[in-house]
Amino acid sequence: MDEIVLKARSDMDSLAFIFHGYGADKDNLRPIGEEFSKVLPGAEVHLPNGLENCDDGFGRQWFALEGNDVNAWERAFNDNSSKIMSYVDSVIAEKNLSYDNVIFAGFSQGAMLSLSLGLQYEVKAIVAFSGLLLNPSVCALKKSAKVLLTHGAEDTVIPVSAMKLTEEALSKAGINVQTAISPNLSHGIDNYLLSRTVDFLKGL
Repeated sequence: MDEIVLKARSDMDSLAFIFHGYGADKDNLRPIGEEFSKVLPGAEVHLPNGLENCDDGFGRQWFALEGNDVNAWERAFNDNSSKIMSYVDSVIAEKNLSYDNVIFAGFSQGAMLSLSLGLQYEVKAIVAFSGLLLNPSVCALKKSAKVLLTHGAEDTVIPVSAMKLTEEALSKAGINVQTAISPNLSHGIDNYLLSRTVDFLKGL
């Protein structure tokens, strides 16, 4: 996997995987990865490149996005999920750790896969920036992961209502979920959401 790896600042005890959004690449969320490293000195942070060239002709994608058909998104995600987890599992095995020592985070499309795969495999924690839960069926069993959902109130790419529906599904399933909404933010991550993320990570 083509990736950026930020080594742990102290004895390594955990892994953080940060997945970029549609049409971006591994460099896009490096500043977020560096914040994770500061807050979690024992974490080795991995920022991988998406599996495919983006269908829109720029950057990378984790799976195809056809229009606004969420069902089609879920099918495309399911087609690629085993490839994503094969990469994750190889890193976990190499470091002799387990899902209990893993944090998933991502922006937009990366948030979608972080939520769905993070809940399915019961990682320690999930941070979803401007995303949504593609497959609510993963909530069928009680999950142990702690989840932070963040969103911009003015997001026109993935509306904040999607975050609220995700929060409702997780809460009904008994999943520990927190939320943060930035009032004037569109589709992005600002200092307020980053500060809330830092607080969340400190509380793990």
